[in-house]
Amino acid sequence: MKERLLSDIKDPRLLKRGNIILDKLFKNSVHSIRQITQSDSEAKSFYRFLQNDNVSEADIIRNMTANCVFSSANKVLLCIEDTTEVNLYNHKNRVKKDQYIGRTNAVKGGIGFLLHPSFVLDAQTLVPYGFSDVKIWNRPLEKLTKKDRDYNKLPIEEKES
Repeated sequence: MKERLLSDIKDPRLLKRGNIILDKLFKNSVHSIRQITQSDSEAKSFYRFLQNDNVSEADIIRNMTANCVFSSANKVLLCIEDTTEVNLYNHKNRVKKDQYIGRTNAVKGGIGFLLHPSFVLDAQTLVPYGFSDVKIWNRPLEKLTKKDRDYNKLPIEEKES
């Protein structure tokens, strides 16, 4: 498989750090920073990268999708899509409630965000190439739950999907 790289980030230090994170995530096939780092200081540097104002969610997604396109050129592909939620209720006292955090589908205390990735695999070998797209959104915290909105009776135009 071809090397994955971040490329759109202008600061060379951030670019280097981002590529280290990306490389470790793919080599270790995990999603947790704690699982890919060797020390607390390395984990802290990865978290600082993700919180840096010069690195946006759009930069990371754009680079992930560009790597996927580059790696999967001229292949027969399978794209798997599904919407999932990241429920941060267990971290409610640590999570800063800002425009990125909203209501989830959880019955009790669902705070977090929703994620719809498009995961690309080689159709023959099932080798993963990455993500062709990732959509991330949230519902406002003050929005009523599905039950409170009587979701089953809502007109299709008012539903999310």
